[in-house]
Amino acid sequence: MTKKERQEKLIEIIRTKQLTDQQQLRRALNHLGITANQSSISRDLAELGVIKLKGVYRLPRLEPGESPVVDVLEVETAGDHLIVLKTPAGQAQIVALTIDRAKIPEVVGTVAGDDTIFVAIKGRVEQGQAIKQIFHLFKLTPGGKEQ
Repeated sequence: MTKKERQEKLIEIIRTKQLTDQQQLRRALNHLGITANQSSISRDLAELGVIKLKGVYRLPRLEPGESPVVDVLEVETAGDHLIVLKTPAGQAQIVALTIDRAKIPEVVGTVAGDDTIFVAIKGRVEQGQAIKQIFHLFKLTPGGKEQ
């Protein structure tokens, strides 16, 4: 079985089951006849952009009819080249992925932890424009709250 095939099965499992840990994912793969160790599963999850939301593995893409389940709580600057976003626990990766997929020209890249995202910006001038684009993307007002 190739890595791509294993990842396709992981996507299928995550779409159809509410699993909360990698052991459950490993057992589900084994049930399908696929042997994978914890480190392979961990790498696959990272490559696929899988997140944990409320303790359950979720794919970063929304299913048809599903609304975004992300919340940006704070937006602050740190120097001339960095924006720091705060989210509830477990939501930083999906917020960063949303920013990356929006292809905001002023954004060089993002780094996400569990509840914090660093957004690297080209410069001070671009920082303000990037913040406006992020506000628009997540329907925020300048105070950081949803519109």
